[in-house]
Amino acid sequence: MHLLSLSALPLRHRAAQCTLARQVTALPLRLRAGPATHARHCLSTSASTPRPVHLLLYSYVDDALEKRQPFRAAHLARATTAAARGELLLGGALADPVDGGVLVFSGGADVASSFAKEDPYVVNGVVTSWTVREWTVVVGSLFSQLPPPPQLAPSYEWQTVAGALELPAGLEVQLPLDGGVKRARIPPSWRLQVWMGEQHGYLRHDVQRQTTAGELRKAAADLARVPPEAVRLRLGDDPKPLEDFLSVEALRLFGRDNDLTIEIDDTHEGK
Repeated sequence: MHLLSLSALPLRHRAAQCTLARQVTALPLRLRAGPATHARHCLSTSASTPRPVHLLLYSYVDDALEKRQPFRAAHLARATTAAARGELLLGGALADPVDGGVLVFSGGADVASSFAKEDPYVVNGVVTSWTVREWTVVVGSLFSQLPPPPQLAPSYEWQTVAGALELPAGLEVQLPLDGGVKRARIPPSWRLQVWMGEQHGYLRHDVQRQTTAGELRKAAADLARVPPEAVRLRLGDDPKPLEDFLSVEALRLFGRDNDLTIEIDDTHEGK
């Protein structure tokens, strides 16, 4: 099996996306393909991430306008409830002739199928057949209003990337050139970048899953030229400082550079 392996450099404030096939185009990539896995880097791209939705396609019985009337109120009530949950985005009958309907769902194929199975139109024979098709939307004036695709939860172990999952920036991605299974993981080593203020600038530190908060605190102290006890690390809105023994993996720091706060007490004497 020939594999193509790459890593996207995590950049702040931009989502990384690499669209790869048997031909790789339009991206600033350095890639190498061969029998072994070779990790290379790709930079973020401003291309829009495709947003998959699912079409529920109905075929109607003859004389549907007449035959749907007893069940129309219940059908619309079910549709309204699905819309209120954010599942049904659009829906309506085809016209001239009225021989079917199209409903657009977010949330996956199962959401659309569940709607159909208990739809009064289906249960009472107004719909003679139905099918669910994935529709990958990439452009349009309403594109920004579509719900984003689900994102792969990053892990240090290889994970299979199924369907239209969005990949967080910085993951190492493995693509078999023979069309096999696509996999992704957090690279064994990646760069943490945290703003420490105008006086000290950025802390840029290469970390691994076992790197501890204590090691990060010492790296920040070295950069600020203060003793380690003058440095506090906080995560998110939690006011408590991070305990030194906690690892990067346990803290789930990958992709959360903006959530990590480094506080420096400059009143301590320099090192």
